Amino acid sequence: MPVITDLSLTITPSTALYTAPVNDGIINAYESVQEGRHAVVLDFNSGGGIYSRDLGTIFQWPAQSGTILYVWQPAIIPMPEGTYGRATDWLDSGGAKFIQGVIIEADSFNTPKTFFLQDADTLALHPLNETPATFNQQSVKAFSCVPFVAHSARVISTDGVEWRVWSTKLVSQPWPELCFNWQTEMTSLGMIGWGHVREMNVPYVSTSGVTLVLTFDAWPTITLPLPSSNGLQSKLKVTLPANKFKLIGLQTFSTVDPHRIFADDLQLKIGRWGRTDEYQILRPFGGPSRTGATV
Repeated sequence: MPVITDLSLTITPSTALYTAPVNDGIINAYESVQEGRHAVVLDFNSGGGIYSRDLGTIFQWPAQSGTILYVWQPAIIPMPEGTYGRATDWLDSGGAKFIQGVIIEADSFNTPKTFFLQDADTLALHPLNETPATFNQQSVKAFSCVPFVAHSARVISTDGVEWRVWSTKLVSQPWPELCFNWQTEMTSLGMIGWGHVREMNVPYVSTSGVTLVLTFDAWPTITLPLPSSNGLQSKLKVTLPANKFKLIGLQTFSTVDPHRIFADDLQLKIGRWGRTDEYQILRPFGGPSRTGATV
């Protein structure tokens, strides 16, 4: 217990409701004097602090010493509590995602810890390549996995090893939703006067057949079948019959299983009637996606 000799003051900090006095070996005491008042600062673990649910302090001095205690206050930083198998909250909900991993800030008390990503859509557990992982004090580590598609995910563990978690951040890219019907409004697509569509490249994922429909204001509707992509990303070139329009509506629909359309990879070749320049390439419908991998 530190003794401040010029004040005849003994200070005994303790944790666990005064049942565990802080070890003298990890306490450094500093004193300064200003305008006749003494400020005493105790540092634990060379400023690294101690992890505890509570802190109390006993002050002792002889009655005849003249010492007066004006105020004392602990310097406390809120910390996450130690957990063993508690799942985190669901991360990044609000849209389908191509999930590639997670970045975690945690402390496993220098003990190897195994954990998984659990997706919200199927509740499946997805192993992380870099586990078991050891966090030595508060530190940040990145973890990768076999990518999967879900709206959100959380970190979950069943190994019974204690750890503290400060933050978890999913690493993901946006992904189109899984729908039975993708349909635009009737639109000129920015064309002035008459136009026509030469061909399309349709990127999609499906487990059953998909139907492509082009609806025109002054031309018969064109309906074309697209084969199942067997659950894999596919980009199919579709050469369209002759057509002419001022307004056009685009649609894909399926009746057995839902499908995804990728707007960023879709290509619609369109040109003005009687033009002499090149076709324009537009991407008028589908869900967002993006290329990237930060883990």
